[in-house]
Amino acid sequence: MTTLTHDLTRSIYLVAIANTADELVVRMGHAVRQLGCEHFLLGVEVRKPALKPVQHVASGYPPSWQRRYAEQGYIAVDPTIAYCQHHTTPLIWQDAMYRGQSTQLLEEARSFGLSHGMSVGVHGTDATKSMISLARDRPIDQAPGEQQELVEAATVLAACAHVAASRLIVPALLTAQTPQLTAREHACLGLVMQGKSNSVISDLLRIAEPTVAFHIKNVMRKLGVATRLQAVAKAVALGLVE
Repeated sequence: MTTLTHDLTRSIYLVAIANTADELVVRMGHAVRQLGCEHFLLGVEVRKPALKPVQHVASGYPPSWQRRYAEQGYIAVDPTIAYCQHHTTPLIWQDAMYRGQSTQLLEEARSFGLSHGMSVGVHGTDATKSMISLARDRPIDQAPGEQQELVEAATVLAACAHVAASRLIVPALLTAQTPQLTAREHACLGLVMQGKSNSVISDLLRIAEPTVAFHIKNVMRKLGVATRLQAVAKAVALGLVE
């Protein structure tokens, strides 16, 4: 096991304790440069029951490459993303990874100085996955032991970035999918979860039964569901009710 230098260890630790998403990106960039790479990407994906997967990407790649990558839809053929979805073992980029449509991705990436690098996936226990990619324009094994050192350091960096992203980025991703309910809608939803009928909810909340039906209909509309049972399931997944 290679021992990380004091400065590098501190830089990676600072990634883990970043206070904001912007600060996380800045600290990631600093740590990556200490690893001898010029560029990085941090991707986060959250998959929760009853919810569509949501993703966030913080990229330290050249802006012109980011635009080109999006325009060409390279995310669909990028082998590093497909790999990190299913694996946590570090992936050293090799030409053999790129086949079919992804060969164009490789050729264009080279023209932006992204010809060599590695990717590391992290799979959390809370339905959150993340990945980091480190890139540069020269091979990563130019010095003896450099590749092993980079793999070990990047693995630690990926774990720290995952911890920070879970704290700083994931809540915002989930909030974006969480509809805002009024106090009365929330009260009705809670009673629906308990199996109460509209007439019982009407008595308990001391509001007219048509008003109860109106609130529940609004809840289902905001949650994008068709039934009361689906509303309860999605509300639980979103943490709206317990």
